[in-house]
Amino acid sequence: MNGKQPDSKRVYRELTPAEQQRLQRARLESETSRELILKEARRRKRAWEATRQEVGRTVAALRSQRELLGLSLADIEARSGLKRSALSRLENDPDANPTFFTLQRYATAMDLTLSALVVSTPSRQRSADGQ
Repeated sequence: MNGKQPDSKRVYRELTPAEQQRLQRARLESETSRELILKEARRRKRAWEATRQEVGRTVAALRSQRELLGLSLADIEARSGLKRSALSRLENDPDANPTFFTLQRYATAMDLTLSALVVSTPSRQRSADGQ
């Protein structure tokens, strides 16, 4: 070869009626699947946001209790083994994503018990009832 790319040409042809039908079906299925995927993504996002809010309320309650007891982050660090920097980030970072165990250690350091309540959401209850 002389270093040049060979000229390539695309070949276009008309689709047969059967191919056109398959293409149309595939497009329709794709659009239907897309809508279902987006609906599920929106549902999961709402659930995630609700969980984040609940975690935020829990952290705010722990911080409030710590301040009410007159404890510093250093005090909680000594009692829980959680690093002061991690506690500060937990209390101040809106994107903090603590584990249940971390929150439990924080609560236990103040002689509190952290509990979790598991309930069905109304939409899940309707699904379970067959409605």
